Amino acid sequence: MKKIFIMLAVALLMAGCGNGEQQLKERAAELCKYIPDHELREESREYMTEDFYNVLDTMFNLLPEFEAMDHEWLYYFVTGNGGTIADFEVTSVEQQDKTHAVATICVRQKWEDGSFDPSSDIEEHRLYMEKVDGRWLISDFDEHKADCIRHIAINPRDIRQTL
Repeated sequence: MKKIFIMLAVALLMAGCGNGEQQLKERAAELCKYIPDHELREESREYMTEDFYNVLDTMFNLLPEFEAMDHEWLYYFVTGNGGTIADFEVTSVEQQDKTHAVATICVRQKWEDGSFDPSSDIEEHRLYMEKVDGRWLISDFDEHKADCIRHIAINPRDIRQTL
C-alpha cells in the first residue's frame, strides 16, 4: 500500500512538472506577438521587463533615424523586407530557475494572404523570459539587449541618460 501511495505521489509530481512546461510554452507563444519587428509598439511595454523595453525604446524612438537604419539588424528581429509576417512556433522552454526561462522559437515567413514564403528558411531564435510580479515577461531576444546597449553607448550622452 505504501509503495502505491509513493508511486502515485511521484506520478502527480511528474504530471505537475509537465503542466508547468506547457504553461511556459503557451506564455512564450503569447509573448511572441510582442517581439519588435520594424517598430516597437507601445502595447509591448506590459509584456517586457522595464529595462528591456527602455533599451528598445531608446533604439527605436530616441536615436536619430539614420543611426538606427545604419544598423538595420536592430529593427528586423524576425522578418525582412517584402511584406512577410512572422509565423512563430515555440519548440521548447527551459526554465533556468524560479524567475528565468529561455524559449526556443522557430520562425517562418508567410505572406499576408497566409501562404508560406517558399524561399524563406525556418530560423531559430531564443526568447528570454523573466518572472516579474508573478508574470512571465520578455527580458531579451537573441541577446539583442546587449547589442543595443553597446550601440547606445557610442551615441551622445544625452541619449544614454534616458535609460
